[in-house]
Amino acid sequence: MSDWIKVRASEIRLAEKERKAERDRQTEVTNALKAKVAPFWEKLIGVLQESVKEFNSEFHEKERQIDHFERPTPTGVVIRRNAYPTAVVKAQLNSGATSVHYTINRTLRKGTDPIEKQGNFVFGLTDGEVGYIEGGVGNHEDVAKLFLEPFFQF
Repeated sequence: MSDWIKVRASEIRLAEKERKAERDRQTEVTNALKAKVAPFWEKLIGVLQESVKEFNSEFHEKERQIDHFERPTPTGVVIRRNAYPTAVVKAQLNSGATSVHYTINRTLRKGTDPIEKQGNFVFGLTDGEVGYIEGGVGNHEDVAKLFLEPFFQF
């Protein structure tokens, strides 16, 4: 009788071992990214706060200013102008700390429907450092430009 059952069982065990090793590698990469994302995220929040302050210093008229910058959670941010045309930007870091989902809402005038844009940008490790790898942004300033652009429309 041939050893085909033993050979096949050995193949299955090897495949399972390779899948486990790949899962372990992915978990290790994810944990390394999570550890480095916190300072990266805080720096992004700092750039956004400074950009809002600079915007408000350029536009002294109260109805043009951004009147709300909030962090409802450590992984979220909301930027809002209540005067028309209203603009609301909400961004949330995902639980895996690998991407940010954002929503930009604008209402041009009272009684009109809001215009909504949603998107994501993805973080990853490049040469051991956290950076933007998807989503059309290359740095924190690009994110600030994206998020504050609706506030320039008066």
